[in-house]
Amino acid sequence: MAATRIIPMHVNKGKTIQQCVKARLDYASNPEKTEEGQFVSSYACDPKTVTEEFMLSKKEYYRLTGRHPHGDIIAYQLRQSFKPGEITPEEANQIGYELAEKLTKGNHAFIVATHTDRKHIHNHIVWNSTDLNCTRKYRNFLGSFRVVQRISDELCLKHGLSVIKPRPYKERTKYQGHPGAPAKRGFDMLVDIQKKLTEGKGKGYVGWAKVFNAKQITQTLLFLKEKDIRDYDSLAEKADLASATFDDLRAKIKDCDQRLDEITDLRQHIFNYAKTHDVYEKYRKGGYKKSFYEAHRQEITIHKAAKDAFNKLPKDRKPRGKLPTVKQLNEEFKEVLAEKKKNYSEYREAKKSMQDYVKAKHNIDEFMRQEQLQNGQIRKNDRHTER
Repeated sequence: MAATRIIPMHVNKGKTIQQCVKARLDYASNPEKTEEGQFVSSYACDPKTVTEEFMLSKKEYYRLTGRHPHGDIIAYQLRQSFKPGEITPEEANQIGYELAEKLTKGNHAFIVATHTDRKHIHNHIVWNSTDLNCTRKYRNFLGSFRVVQRISDELCLKHGLSVIKPRPYKERTKYQGHPGAPAKRGFDMLVDIQKKLTEGKGKGYVGWAKVFNAKQITQTLLFLKEKDIRDYDSLAEKADLASATFDDLRAKIKDCDQRLDEITDLRQHIFNYAKTHDVYEKYRKGGYKKSFYEAHRQEITIHKAAKDAFNKLPKDRKPRGKLPTVKQLNEEFKEVLAEKKKNYSEYREAKKSMQDYVKAKHNIDEFMRQEQLQNGQIRKNDRHTER
């Protein structure tokens, strides 16, 4: 697992920009912490001249844009700490490099320095706030820490590492001296699966990987972590609820569409009835003569269709036995259309939620099935049944 933290770097009081940049980069690349620079990698810059390269880009940025913002951020630092004993310095540096690439999208020079001087291996990633074209600045955004943590988790899972199980502050306990006998932990599906995948990437991992690629594994575990789903029953319950919500909204939208079509048709019939009323009255008062009918076949047919439509309307659609007015129909049309738009907005979110939960459940079902196959609990040709 890896904990992450982004730290924007400003100019310290009484120091120049170059002094501040150099101090931070020198600390990150400290030979005593990186085994004589063995675990320092970089992108679009040389670790030996990185300070000068950062400064040249900033001078060019000021020249090209003319901007000298107050309180300017000169660089960004990201700390990424790993669980003790779970990773080598080489792999930690590789993960840090991949994280920096994804975060900066290849638009900013950066270095990744892996420190090995403490019990927990950790990365110091420092990237230039000025982009490679010297025309833009990296913009930190609200909630960026969540994005960074998600990318880090994804990379950790990709490399077969565990991810952090977040705990709300209120659930954290203060240190109260030496603990007694540890309490037995209940079954935790997420932890259990991660354990199977990281234990030497053995049979469990191989069986899973034959069916799903690494990206699917990663996305499934990240989804479970984000939703804090720790047992199968909770996952199944949430998948069923998401599916029911989606089906309900889909049915509501279908009802709205049907009513909009009914209003449109009824409104047209009212227009047609009024437009052909005089012709039909002459036809009726003239004794329904065939010659008149042939001369006005279209108007009379349209008028009859309108009358049939009115007669077929259910009683609840004809208050006090009267047809609704066009004005009333127009108002109802607006209301139904607004309801459809509201439902459709919720429908899109419900559809994605349903797909995410159903996909996650399917992946977990398949993982459990592979485990049963390997343990001889079921035969290969047996059909998989839902729990």
